[in-house]
Amino acid sequence: MGTVPETKVIEGPIKVEFIGMFGQPGSNDGQFYFPRAIDVTKVGDISTELGNVFVCDTNNNRIQRLDANGTPVYQFGTFGEADMEFNAPKGIAVDFNHLIYVSDTENNRIQKLDIYGNFQGQWGSFGSAHGQFQNPHGIALDYWGNIYVADTENDRIQKFDSNGTFAESFGSFGIGGGFFSKPFDVAVDDSRNIYVADTHNHRVQVLDEYGQPILNLGEMGTNPGQFEFPSSIAVDKYLMYVADTGNNRIQIFNKRGELLLIIGRGGAKPGEFITPTGIAIGADKVLYIADTGNQRIQKFRIKY
Repeated sequence: MGTVPETKVIEGPIKVEFIGMFGQPGSNDGQFYFPRAIDVTKVGDISTELGNVFVCDTNNNRIQRLDANGTPVYQFGTFGEADMEFNAPKGIAVDFNHLIYVSDTENNRIQKLDIYGNFQGQWGSFGSAHGQFQNPHGIALDYWGNIYVADTENDRIQKFDSNGTFAESFGSFGIGGGFFSKPFDVAVDDSRNIYVADTHNHRVQVLDEYGQPILNLGEMGTNPGQFEFPSSIAVDKYLMYVADTGNNRIQIFNKRGELLLIIGRGGAKPGEFITPTGIAIGADKVLYIADTGNQRIQKFRIKY
């Protein structure tokens, strides 16, 4: 059995500052049609800058890369099932080598591309055997290069190496600790703890690296600390950030599950959301939210 992750004692409340947003409905560069997942580069080199943003522009069946201010850099992908084609992509992760992994959801596979969108490989097919998927959503990477996929309709998390070789699987359908109901997202911290947006159980679960439950957080509701269909989760060294999608807000917790801050409410003004379903935290403590129903990305700076 695992232990609750260590968490920093934060002196005073954390604060959040709205620092910008970009995007509008459409299919041109910099426009979105229900963006549902987002990641941000945490290292930079000649091929990309720290803070470049990669968005699963889901209903446009493409990936968009933008700089930290939302200026389009390039986009790739179109509807289909061939290499570099997508059918409703809903998960994305960029590793330290700037390789991009995409959950090509309705094609039931993972595609691997380089930083320029060139095809590098793919794995998966429809099914419930090891390495198969049924509507995979969120995808995460750990420090050691392993890949974790929220295999949503199979009610499990699958783990692979960087080449897509199956390693192990965690979970099955249920309501107890270590069981899931349509998990939409997964994140992994530097201690190899696994964080799961257990969406249809209206909670967040934390597992150790062996898949043993550590923490069960939340229940269905609208009160602080409760959730309605949480669909995305991100972690940094000290905090976890949850897109509480049905409640149109972001909840921030320490790693012991103590609620620290709530951002947003339903609406279209800055700092308001309509069904936020993607979340990422950058190395500079900038939080990026895929504000799906508003067809835009919002940015906040976290201060503590």
